[in-house]
Amino acid sequence: MATFSAIIWDCDGVLIDSEVIACGVMLDRFAALGYQMTLEDFIIRFMGKNFRRICAEISDETGIDLSGFDEQAYKAEQYAAFEKFLKPTVGVQAFLNSCGVSIAVASGSELARLHLTLDVTELRHFFGAHIYSADMVPNGKPAPDIFLHAAKRLNTPPEKCLVIEDGIHGIHGAKAAGMEVWAYLGGSHMTQRARAAVLAAGPDRHFDTMTGLAAAFRQRQEAASPAKAS
Repeated sequence: MATFSAIIWDCDGVLIDSEVIACGVMLDRFAALGYQMTLEDFIIRFMGKNFRRICAEISDETGIDLSGFDEQAYKAEQYAAFEKFLKPTVGVQAFLNSCGVSIAVASGSELARLHLTLDVTELRHFFGAHIYSADMVPNGKPAPDIFLHAAKRLNTPPEKCLVIEDGIHGIHGAKAAGMEVWAYLGGSHMTQRARAAVLAAGPDRHFDTMTGLAAAFRQRQEAASPAKAS
């Protein structure tokens, strides 16, 4: 067991409490085109995947023609909701200030959306240039590409990276990248079924608050430090 040199963060539902807002707007648009699903089921199935992959899966599975999906109107509605309602996850700023390792964002969202949401929640400055979108790599989650891309940019080997995720696709992607992954289960979208689905994906650890994350991270770093090992 080694200490971590970097933390790679999912954004939606982890750094920011956004999944109910984002998925709600998207699902309303899909419903208008004939695709019906509860918000809970939609979040469990698609959380963490990028928009194009979601559209492709729905079309392939149902045969519904999504050519009428007005992506620009959808984005405008979603961004307006973010600016009005979006908040950072409670306690995340304090942990970002104190964790003492390199940090990056690795998200399935497009870069423009990441910049907007991190600006609205005043978190963007913590990450500098280390904000990475699935648009930057060949394959989005559950492929490992975005995590390996972030680790390379941080100049950190995968085994020294900790991933913080809240979705099954992100957990699978982090594991495929050879990284330890901890699941955050405290978002407003985390129903009992959603929690069970995330835990079934096999995260190495889970927590419900950023205070809990801070305590677990500190304990892990201390237990794995060379001084402790000797």
